[in-house]
Amino acid sequence: MRDRHRKNRILAGAIGIAALAGCGGGSDDGSASGSLTAESLIDNDIIAESSGLARSRLSDDRLWTHNDSGGGPSVYAIDTRGHYLGALKLRPALALDWEDMAGFEEDGQSRLLLADIGDNSAIRPFVTLYVVDEPMPSSDPAPFELSAAPLRSITLIYPDGPRDAESVAVDESSASIFVLSKRDAVPQLYRVPLQAALPLVIAEALGEITIPRAEAGSEGADSFNFTTAMDISADGRTLVVSTYSHAYRYTRSGDEDWPSALLRAPSSIRLPDYAQIEAAALAADGATLWITSEGAPAPLARLDFD
Repeated sequence: MRDRHRKNRILAGAIGIAALAGCGGGSDDGSASGSLTAESLIDNDIIAESSGLARSRLSDDRLWTHNDSGGGPSVYAIDTRGHYLGALKLRPALALDWEDMAGFEEDGQSRLLLADIGDNSAIRPFVTLYVVDEPMPSSDPAPFELSAAPLRSITLIYPDGPRDAESVAVDESSASIFVLSKRDAVPQLYRVPLQAALPLVIAEALGEITIPRAEAGSEGADSFNFTTAMDISADGRTLVVSTYSHAYRYTRSGDEDWPSALLRAPSSIRLPDYAQIEAAALAADGATLWITSEGAPAPLARLDFD
């Protein structure tokens, strides 16, 4: 279900600055590390509550997004300037509360992961992940209308009880899906096998990540604290976690795994003052971040890291 955190954004930014100041100086300590370089509007109002975003692995100029709860089991292709390209409907699939998506390669194929994981009240006994092949780009300028059956679905149970979550990412190197909780005092990280042997999986709890926090209960704290998106770059070196107000960039080196890398303080970038930012996708090399926000027409922004 949808949250509405459209107020107190200026105050949330002030809280964020104060919290980040306590992290020290340097590139991996919470300091600012990037800038807004382009803004546009998605030119089709069918995308009114953009709640997930994924970069295509078949075209550098294509992104995928989907609507929030009630939007139906469809994903929509846009280019990086916000031009609508078409829709892919998953049949059969449910969309109780789709909250994020990811693009990845598997067995030499480009695929999309759709995460029906939203649970504001933390009451769902299980949530669902869908994997589907990404359609090839079309040379036809007219918007496409396609449908496809999911390759597989994964029914996910958290080992410590229901969690509200809006953030997923796929790590190809470990064939893992990472899920990050939204409302805990400190976000909790979970891992699920990308190619689960059974359709029902109990996620592995990996513990907390390191991320700036605002004081619970203060005005604007939820906008600063709630995690709403996550992505891993195609080169596997960069991971971004987004809130309504900031994006946090983590990097790993050598054979380091992501649970270890996420224990270091990230660098950060202030996000535009949009209504409700719940979707983020990284470029292949991790140097560029695209974000969208709920609203019609939906804004699309590009931010480049230093």
